[in-house]
Amino acid sequence: MCTHNPYKHQAKIEKEKKDFAYRSNALKFFNKETSWVRGDQRAATGLSRTQSDLYTRALAIQAQGRQLSQQAVAEYGQKQFVDEGGRSRTAGRNTYLALLAKQSQIESKINSTFGREMAHAQTGAVRQYQNKIAKNRQALGLPPEYGAPVMYRRQSLWEQAQPIVDFASTAMSFATGMPVGVKDDYSVNMFGGRI
Repeated sequence: MCTHNPYKHQAKIEKEKKDFAYRSNALKFFNKETSWVRGDQRAATGLSRTQSDLYTRALAIQAQGRQLSQQAVAEYGQKQFVDEGGRSRTAGRNTYLALLAKQSQIESKINSTFGREMAHAQTGAVRQYQNKIAKNRQALGLPPEYGAPVMYRRQSLWEQAQPIVDFASTAMSFATGMPVGVKDDYSVNMFGGRI
């Protein structure tokens, strides 16, 4: 029997096309992957800079608070008077309480800057970073998949025997001297008889 299978040849061509498409998509994905890595690095750099800026701003607020506290103590010192006797035991107490209230207000602002406000700002920075990472990953897409293997249809027994039948038919036509096929607008079989 003949072993030539045209379906196998067609499947080989399809497999080569599929291999080419897969390699092409893999190369495209590799190029997108390098952009994805750079995007992740940019997002990490942005997060680091944002956190550094937040800390720098908090330190500036702390320095400003310390300076205001120092000025308040200097003002209290200028308003203080010498107790020469004969005055009330609580004299100057209101100016001292005003100093304490101002220092408490300054310390409260510094504490909230390094506490709640810093945590809120850092949470916002982390969410922004995560959003950029998610968008970057979404832009990358899915890696290429090869998919199902290329299959080919096997020849049936009749298709395998067909070349032999054709050869036998041709041999019979040479042996009888009559071509097999159409003769005088009638169909003839391989033995020359009308059908």
